[in-house]
Formats: sequence, structure tokens, C-alpha cells
Amino acid sequence: MSPLSSTAVGFRVLMRRPLIPLAEIAWRWTFAAAAWVLVIAFALEYFASLPVNTMDQLLLYTGQPVLMAQAMRRIFSGSSLRLAEAGTLLALSLGVAWIVLASLGRMAVMRSMLEHLGWTENSGHPMRPLFFLNFLRAAVLLAAKVAAIGAVLIASSLWASTHMALVNAGRLFAITWFLVWLAWAGLNWALSVAAIFVAKEGKDSLAAIAAVVRLFLSRTAGMVSASAVFGVIHLASFGFTLGMLLVLLPIAIAHPLAWPLVIAVVLGYSLVADLLYTARLAAYSHLAMAQETLPLWMSDRGAPRMDPAGGSASVDKSELILGDLPSPA
Repeated sequence: MSPLSSTAVGFRVLMRRPLIPLAEIAWRWTFAAAAWVLVIAFALEYFASLPVNTMDQLLLYTGQPVLMAQAMRRIFSGSSLRLAEAGTLLALSLGVAWIVLASLGRMAVMRSMLEHLGWTENSGHPMRPLFFLNFLRAAVLLAAKVAAIGAVLIASSLWASTHMALVNAGRLFAITWFLVWLAWAGLNWALSVAAIFVAKEGKDSLAAIAAVVRLFLSRTAGMVSASAVFGVIHLASFGFTLGMLLVLLPIAIAHPLAWPLVIAVVLGYSLVADLLYTARLAAYSHLAMAQETLPLWMSDRGAPRMDPAGGSASVDKSELILGDLPSPA
């Protein structure tokens, strides 16, 4: 099996089985929409609970930075604990909802994808390992955020205590953030790919992670090739989206009617990213199945059947009209 065949499988799944990426997009966007609604409702409820008296309004209307800062300090004083408690509760609720929805959605998508790739075994519905894998993904993300905040504190503390150059402190901060991102990306990748072996073979979470490592060691060329192709396309789409936002945001700030165009660009990038993620998952699934041949629906390109060489089988010699011999008088 050539290394590029897995990449071709990923693209063919998108084109010939569109319901699979649509299912992936459905559960992802459902959670994203619900999360945005809850966050906006949380912010509105928090701001509505802040006490604003007549004196604070007068200070805000003056337009003087010092007086406005004093009014903001009076308004927000005493609300930090309430904000922290409500924010923590919202974050935990969203985390639990994501673990449940991601486990159910991933199982449905993976079983459909594996069946279309020729998988016939029935390992049941091992949901507990998927729940644990997604819990680990959420925990790794939380640890990465804490480590990123810690990197900022460490760099600022060293800069303040040792009076080191600001450039050196910035370098330390950038290197630490890069290492944190690299560790998070590697662990998140392994945990997400491990869902293939949970759905395919019914493995538990630790055995599925070990199977990912073995797959990478045995199919290094295919894994690296698929990751590189989809990663480059994703990076190009991200760069294009970032350039579009840099152009559209100043226009949207000056003319609010342009905000729907900004939202459309962000949604378009999200759509492309989800499609690429599904295609890469299909490529990994094909490598995990270790099949040298493609399924019939994927290998058949729908081309018309060609006649045999010479056309002898397509022409009936006994026909008076189609035959090439003169009929007897």
C-alpha cells in the first residue's frame, strides 16, 4: 500500500460519503452553538447583576479616564468571587457536555466510517473507553492552559527579579509556550486517533493508545504523509482566513453591516477545518485496517466500460446490417 493511498482515501470519503462529514459537523456545531448561547447568557446575566447607581453613571458620562476608572472599580468591586464561581460552574458544565456529546458523536461517525471502509466485525458499543479518552483530552487541554498561564508568570517573575533583558524574557516565554503547545498537540492527537481502535476492536483506553503508537511505528510513512497533506491544507486555509479577517475587521468596525461577512468567513474556515479533520481520520482508519485494496465503492470511479480490443465482441457478425461480410445474393 503506497503512503499516498491513505490520503486519497480521506478525500474520497468526503466526496463519496458526504453524510459522514456532515454527521461530524452536526455534533461539533451543535455543541459550539449551545456553548456560545450559554456564554452570552452568562455574560448578560453577570453584567445585569452589577449595581450601578446615579453617581457611577455621572462618572461614566464625564468621559474622563480617571473618573471612569473610579466608577468601574466601584461597579465591579465585590463581584469577583461571584464571577469566579459562576464561570467555574459554566466551564465544568460545558466540559461534561462536551465529553458526552463527543463520545456519542465519535462512536457514530467512526462506526459508519469503518463500515464503509470494509469493516465487518461487531465489537458492540464500547462507550466507557471513549468517555475516558475524551475526559483525558479535556484534562490535557486544561493542563495546557494552566501551563501557559504559568509560563507568563514565570517569565514576568524572572524579568522582575533578575532584571534580565526584555528580549530574553520574551524568548523564554515563547519557548515555554511552544513546548506546552507541542506537548498538548501530541497528546491530543494520540487520544483522538485512539478512538479508531475503540470503535474497531473494542479496546480499552490504554490499549487503544498503545495501538496508536504501534500503528505509527508500523505505518510511519502513511501516517506522516496524511498528517502533512491535511496539515498543510489546514494551515493554508487558516492563513487565508486570517488575511481576510485583517481586511474585513476594520471595515466591520466602521460599518457594522459588514459583520455578517466576518461571521461567514469564520464559519467557512470552521467548515473546512472539520472536513479536513474527518478526512484525516478516514485516512488513519484505512491505515489501521491494514487493507491493501480499497472497497468497491471507493475503487470504482464510475467510468464507462470499454469494449474489448478489436471490437470483435461488440459487433455481431451474423447481422445483415452490422456484419462486415456481403450477404449472399
